[in-house]
Amino acid sequence: MSESLQTTDVTWSNTQYPTVPTVTDSPFIKLQKDYRKLHGYISCIVCIFGLSSNIINMIVLTRKHMIKPVNFILTALAGADFLTMLTYLVYAAYFYIAKEPIWQANHTYAWMCFIMIHNHFIIICHNMSLWFTVYLAVLRYKFVCNNTFGYREYSLKRTIITVTIISNVILVLCIPNFFMYKVIALSDIVDPNVSGYWIVDSDFVKKHIFYKVSIFWFFGVVMKILPCILLTFFICRIIHTMYRSEKQREQLQEQARLSTHGRHRDNIRTTRMLIAVVLICVLTEMPQGIFALISCLDDRFFEDIYSNIGDILDLLVLFNSSVNFILYCSMSRQYRDTFRKLFSFRTAHCHNQLRQINHTR
Repeated sequence: MSESLQTTDVTWSNTQYPTVPTVTDSPFIKLQKDYRKLHGYISCIVCIFGLSSNIINMIVLTRKHMIKPVNFILTALAGADFLTMLTYLVYAAYFYIAKEPIWQANHTYAWMCFIMIHNHFIIICHNMSLWFTVYLAVLRYKFVCNNTFGYREYSLKRTIITVTIISNVILVLCIPNFFMYKVIALSDIVDPNVSGYWIVDSDFVKKHIFYKVSIFWFFGVVMKILPCILLTFFICRIIHTMYRSEKQREQLQEQARLSTHGRHRDNIRTTRMLIAVVLICVLTEMPQGIFALISCLDDRFFEDIYSNIGDILDLLVLFNSSVNFILYCSMSRQYRDTFRKLFSFRTAHCHNQLRQINHTR
């Protein structure tokens, strides 16, 4: 299911058994047909890399000397991203590779239940990831804009409490999604001789049309655009403050600059890395929010464009969930050093075990 469309994905929300798409000259429909054949393989590769890299992130960031407020947020972010891709890997492998095309497969009741669980699960995890990123930007903004304030007020305990609150709030906000859909036998809506199951709007949604519209607005627009606006604001403020700080440092005496030169460079590298994390999040999330907003105002846009690029938007979400490992390795010396020490230690440990085994022989 297209997570980018949140709970209103056209593939599964139809109340009738879908048929093979009508041949048309629309470039977006053609794009959807051509890319759909590749989406399963590409997304599976991204998911496998993302699952592995986020496990590494959690291992590295939870080392004793790495436990800091910002790193705890990055650990929570890695956990949310890991869970986001966990069920998507199964979903992509089955519905895009094993059972392509989807509309011609007689799916079992169990797989339709999996789809519903997957959809709710991925919405919860992805929204947690998004708001963890907002919290990360807020924390770095506090540090950059008031260096004397720093992380002292943002202790590890306070960070853990805040992350827990964000997780619980997102979970509560996502409860209305649980009432959106139900699984139904195709024999009840198509033909008694047709086997298989499908997902349709729940009876509650059919009786309350506005409920589904409200869910779409809240998760498709508000929960996408609002955090992106906040992230953009904090990025601009951080960059502006860094630029102004550099100008002020250039006016200081040479001796004063050199006394904190190494520490200052570490702070700059950390800030740039976090800016990159936040910026990629904005670039992958903002288009979805804008498209969803236009779709709310123009039904034709939803049918002609948005519904045909859902797979591509899903890939952007997966990319955002898997790229942080590359950013950490390329922009954080402390992360690289910790990763290198862990890897070299495990490699040396394995070699020692092999030597002992060979020696006993």
